[in-house]
Amino acid sequence: MDQNLVKRLTALNQNFYSQFAHAFSETRSSAQTRLERVVALIGDETRVLDVGCGNGRLAERLDHEWRRVTYVGVDASSELIGIATARNAHVHQVSAEFRVSDLTQPGWSAAFAPASFDVIVMLAVLHHVPGYAARAAVMRDLAALLKPGGTLLMTNWQFERNDRQRKRIVAWSQVAIDERELEPGDALLAWRRGGVGYRYCHLVTKAEVMQLAEQAGLQVIKQFFADTDLNLYSILEK
Repeated sequence: MDQNLVKRLTALNQNFYSQFAHAFSETRSSAQTRLERVVALIGDETRVLDVGCGNGRLAERLDHEWRRVTYVGVDASSELIGIATARNAHVHQVSAEFRVSDLTQPGWSAAFAPASFDVIVMLAVLHHVPGYAARAAVMRDLAALLKPGGTLLMTNWQFERNDRQRKRIVAWSQVAIDERELEPGDALLAWRRGGVGYRYCHLVTKAEVMQLAEQAGLQVIKQFFADTDLNLYSILEK
């Protein structure tokens, strides 16, 4: 994918999460049942990196589940990091910190020591990274931050399998982008809560996860669809 287009798509998503941070946060509760699958993989005394942490709901849920962990949440949206910091100001079991960090930028992971996390969580994030090369770079960065034997759990939207998400797909002409410049599996999804916004999404398949994992030196342990086929869950190990 052309680098100018990568920058445009990245800016499109970043502008969305800046503009709709509060409306988006309202749709992301720490009580959601699907978080049970994530919490189950995180034991006590572990160091957790939550990439694209959004409103910090995972930290709040871990605290509610009495997990004694060290948690670091990063997100490119300063607005969402502000929300996350505020809602986790009074957690007791979790030692939590939140940082503004854009994983699409080279060197973003330099702020962390290599092989310093037991678990990395990336929920509904990788599909927002435009271009296969950029997604591969993100996976390499995450692999470098995992301890040997560490676990990476990620989810990616399957918008072609989920009725609700499929109805949100709109023409690229809405944002003046020629779809011939895009990669197979790229889509534009509309948001209509508190206004109209658009997000770039890529259909990350099981096969792509396998390929990305191999290139990053990770092993895919398990993959499955869940949440009314909204999400592809992938569990990887280093």
